[in-house]
Amino acid sequence: MELLEAEPKDKRKLGVFAIWAIGVGMVISGESFGWNLGWAITGPIWFFVPVMVAAVMYFSLVQNLIELACVYPSLKGPHEYVEMAFGKWMGAFIAMAILFEFLFATPAIASSLGEYLGFLVGDLAISPWISTLFLFAFSIVNLFDVHIGVRFLILLTLLAVVELLLYQGAIIDAFEFENLKNANFGSLDLIGFISAIPYAVWLFLAIEGISLMSDSINPFNLRKNLTKGYNYAFFTLLILALLVLVLAAGGIDWTLPESRAILSENHPMPASIALILGKGHILVQIFTFIGLFGLIASLQGIALAATTQLESLLPKKINNKKGKRAIASLLVFLFSLLAIWTSQTGFLIEVSVFGAVCMYILVSGSLLILRRNKRSKVESLSTKEGYRHSEFNSTLSPLFAWVGIGISLICIISFAYMQFQAFIIFLLCGIGYVFFLHKK
Repeated sequence: MELLEAEPKDKRKLGVFAIWAIGVGMVISGESFGWNLGWAITGPIWFFVPVMVAAVMYFSLVQNLIELACVYPSLKGPHEYVEMAFGKWMGAFIAMAILFEFLFATPAIASSLGEYLGFLVGDLAISPWISTLFLFAFSIVNLFDVHIGVRFLILLTLLAVVELLLYQGAIIDAFEFENLKNANFGSLDLIGFISAIPYAVWLFLAIEGISLMSDSINPFNLRKNLTKGYNYAFFTLLILALLVLVLAAGGIDWTLPESRAILSENHPMPASIALILGKGHILVQIFTFIGLFGLIASLQGIALAATTQLESLLPKKINNKKGKRAIASLLVFLFSLLAIWTSQTGFLIEVSVFGAVCMYILVSGSLLILRRNKRSKVESLSTKEGYRHSEFNSTLSPLFAWVGIGISLICIISFAYMQFQAFIIFLLCGIGYVFFLHKK
């Protein structure tokens, strides 16, 4: 497979491998942290229930996005699908939701990255400063052309996958079913499931970031490339997540009092491998160092997506492309900086997930509406040179759409229950942006 396949006009376009790498790279930080906060609610065993529910939702979402991207290849992301189906104002509202997703995920990942490096050098107090430096560095990187960021993300993604395989190989010998049996704390009643579902969603969040780069994907054999790239990315993430959760839960001796400390850490992977092998073990140091690449991969990809999304929402009177990118990159940096120093990681994850599931429910609904109205919509849509529309060809796509709607609705209700004030603020921001758009 070629990383970047050439078009006749010498334009570099993303192939299957690059699509896979972008999807995995944007999400892979979910395996590095956040899942332990779900463990704190349900315990390691029961946490697999919300994880599998989230996996079903994401598999459905991936199929919906593949279908929509193949039929409407000239559109630039989920909010444009929503705009076609529900109108301009709903599209603008979902554009804001996507911004919330990437904007809040950026400082969450940066915070964990700082703690990983702080753990490595033995001084967690410097973690926020480390996070700040990484944010500043990627704000500079994202000022340049998107392909610079994509190539960098691909390299970091490969290193991140190696890191997770190293983690699994290092702790597999410690796995015991007795440890799983002792991990019987927590519960999965309705409140527990509602509270844990955001941390399960976090394991897959942002795979739809591929959609924001649709104009960089090779238009030739589009359906084949997208289907393979999206599905390879999803199943890679699912397998890695399940292996991490199973091996970590079965490798930790839960009868030891210090084991429970992992439930509140912002660096659960190095903390868990230190519990299993001992903090002084050479593999702990090697793993933590390599583990930085997974977080760096996601931070670069998510920060790039947040910058790209915010850039598109800036007033049209700023017509200088480089100027828009600079303003967007600066705003993402300043917001992330404020969040790192003032907010808990759990809260940032929950808000990011909420923005994501708002988008998921309307993207799934868009698929149903656009399937029904596809002829008139396709005829009125302007396309880019080299792209041709295809028909909706999956008989299962309505089923995937309804599954996405149902599970996304559960997640939205969960967030409104847990973070009602943030829920109201989000709605006011979305409505305010739509009103501002109407006034322009």
